[in-house]
Amino acid sequence: NAIVGFSALLGDESISEEDRNVYMGIVNQNSDLLLTLIGDILDISRLETGKISFTLHPENIVAICQQVISTTAHGRKKDVECVFNPPAESLINLLTNASKFTEKGTIALAFEIQKEQRRILFSVSDTGCGIPRERQERVFNRFEKLNEFKQGTGLGLAICKQIVLRFGGNIWIDPEYTEGARFVFSHPIVP
Repeated sequence: NAIVGFSALLGDESISEEDRNVYMGIVNQNSDLLLTLIGDILDISRLETGKISFTLHPENIVAICQQVISTTAHGRKKDVECVFNPPAESLINLLTNASKFTEKGTIALAFEIQKEQRRILFSVSDTGCGIPRERQERVFNRFEKLNEFKQGTGLGLAICKQIVLRFGGNIWIDPEYTEGARFVFSHPIVP
């Protein structure tokens, strides 16, 4: 509606240049949101139908985590620090969500290698508004949004869950964490 309505207003010759620029900004912003929605719907559809395949191969975990932090830097607010706590494709959605719901404080990315369980646990913690316990399971459902006024499609965590399950891991919210929200997912260690 915003794209159609403001595009129509742009054709009105009585509109000032300043208003025209504002309307163009609204059209561009909503076009980006629409593209994100379409991309998310296509991703979740491909995941559910098995049309996306993953190839497992050795990677440098620290380098991947540093790259994800850089990729999501544009979405962080001025008063939010992102830290990476190393012990010696789904991370992006988790960090993007943490950035969206953290107005001030810290977002932390960490991982822990659990050799006996043959898995790596990744976590994204934030000092944002948190998620009520009664809604923690539902946030992984498609189109589920805790705050309808925040931008987003409500598909990011559903996509995360599909990806994690696809490569044999699991994803959950740490119910013991009370400083905001902490998402944890496991990735199997494949010899």
